[in-house]
Amino acid sequence: MSYKIDEKYLHILICIQLLAVACISQKKLKKNDFSLTIGSCFESDTVDVGINGQEVVSNAIVQSDFSTGITQFTIYQDDKGLWILYKNKKTKLNKITPIRIVDLDIRINGMLTSKKIDLRKGWNLMLEHCYVTSKIGQPVRAVTVNQYKKTLVLE
Repeated sequence: MSYKIDEKYLHILICIQLLAVACISQKKLKKNDFSLTIGSCFESDTVDVGINGQEVVSNAIVQSDFSTGITQFTIYQDDKGLWILYKNKKTKLNKITPIRIVDLDIRINGMLTSKKIDLRKGWNLMLEHCYVTSKIGQPVRAVTVNQYKKTLVLE
């Protein structure tokens, strides 16, 4: 019985995340709009997120869902503010302006990775922490950010 409750909860959360991304991508991009979804390959990792020097999230525990491949963690900004969707809870922060270039600081389990993201290349961002092959041929987990100009559709 609890499996059906968990599955229903997961579907509601995915719909909220997709709605957030769809709302941003369907209207004309304004200079402050963007969306960041924490996606694949997170295994109960502790995550901190900073955007343009402002701490946005601290000590969030994220786990990628086996079926969907994404977590229960999305950050997006619209005209009304910066929004954090985390485990079915929505929190509003002050907008970050102006924002054409995003200086993204991601700390995963204490290890900091910084990325400079040009939103003109895509304002829907998907952050992943998957295994890649290192220069010496060993698998290591790396932080990647993929950018999309259109709504992300997860199947």
